[in-house]
Amino acid sequence: MSSKTIPISARVSHEDAEFISQLQINGATTPSDKLRAIIAEARRQRSRTKDYRGCFQMIQELIMPVIETIRQVELDHHEHSELITRSAEWLPDALAYIVSSAPQNLDDNSAEKIHRLEQGLADRVFGLIESVLQMGITKRCPCYDTDTVSQRVEPILELAQVIESTSIRTKKEGAK
Repeated sequence: MSSKTIPISARVSHEDAEFISQLQINGATTPSDKLRAIIAEARRQRSRTKDYRGCFQMIQELIMPVIETIRQVELDHHEHSELITRSAEWLPDALAYIVSSAPQNLDDNSAEKIHRLEQGLADRVFGLIESVLQMGITKRCPCYDTDTVSQRVEPILELAQVIESTSIRTKKEGAK
């Protein structure tokens, strides 16, 4: 279904005009073609934020060039960071979950949605924490610097001990 087109006119800076002329968009050659392609992409991006899969793909596309560069540098230097790998796998999932699970507006059953969002996010955050702590089990952590995790785990363990002792004390007081 083709809709009638409407002419529009816009004034842009010299820099923006230069940018548009240099912009490479599939099959778009004229400024009008490029503007239509930009609008179509913006519309596609907006629709992708409505579900987890679309959000996940959008975020993956955003960070993939960075991850590919890191992996190439790691390959060239015969190094690997499991911390970067696990974080790069976790981040798109967590962001996609937040964006797709959050209320879209104030009438969107907000209280129930934010409670589910919190629970799902807690699952993801604590999964990452557990995954990172697993890297600290052995003396040789699979990171560029083998002390990366062990140097940072002590304050976490102290916090865990405080939480544990508080929890035990609360249970004892509740049993009385």
